[in-house]
Amino acid sequence: SGLGKYISESIKCIKVTRSNRKSIIQTYKTKGVDLIIHCAFGGQGGFSQNEVQDYFKYVDDNILFTKELTEIPHKKIVYISSLAVYEKEYMNYKHTKLYAESIINTLGNAPLILRCPAMLGKHMRPNNVYKLIKDKNCKLSLTKNSSFNYILHSDILDFILFSYNWLIKGIIDFTSSKNITLEAIVEILNAEPEYGHYTFNTPLISNDKLIEYNSKLNKTSKEVFNQFIKQL
Repeated sequence: SGLGKYISESIKCIKVTRSNRKSIIQTYKTKGVDLIIHCAFGGQGGFSQNEVQDYFKYVDDNILFTKELTEIPHKKIVYISSLAVYEKEYMNYKHTKLYAESIINTLGNAPLILRCPAMLGKHMRPNNVYKLIKDKNCKLSLTKNSSFNYILHSDILDFILFSYNWLIKGIIDFTSSKNITLEAIVEILNAEPEYGHYTFNTPLISNDKLIEYNSKLNKTSKEVFNQFIKQL
């Protein structure tokens, strides 16, 4: 989602990548850290079992790596999960997130799990909306009725730092109060794309618990999207 890159550019931290994973974890198993922010996910989204090409790598990137992070002495650990955990059918992505959540909750200190929808930020993953921003006459794969729930990279980071200072833990749905359709996004951008044939719908999950901690986060996806556009 680009969140890790955004965070590593915004605060002083140790950036863990696949290439330095072993050396960083080994070093800080002795030193320890204050806060671990785990926002990595390796492999395909896994919306069908056939999408996983290398099962060991998939498990290593997402399950074993998560456990290794909890072995670093830390005061707090934050895991970025997904609203996909609320999907009814079996998906590799959904269950991998749930397995990782369980590891964080069981082995982590002061664990905080943020279940997030789509994220907006300068390092966001190329998708239909990203294409639309870059080219207002592009060809999309989604129908105009597709719906999204949006949050900002900056809001997530601010809340993580807030949660560290105020010892917040548990599972929080980090969502906006209302979804937005692709058609509404097209109107905001004054674009004229060619729509596709697949309808993607994001479940609307309550953000009541989130705004108990910070009422300023009680924004609609439309407000979030407009805020993001102003940042570009």
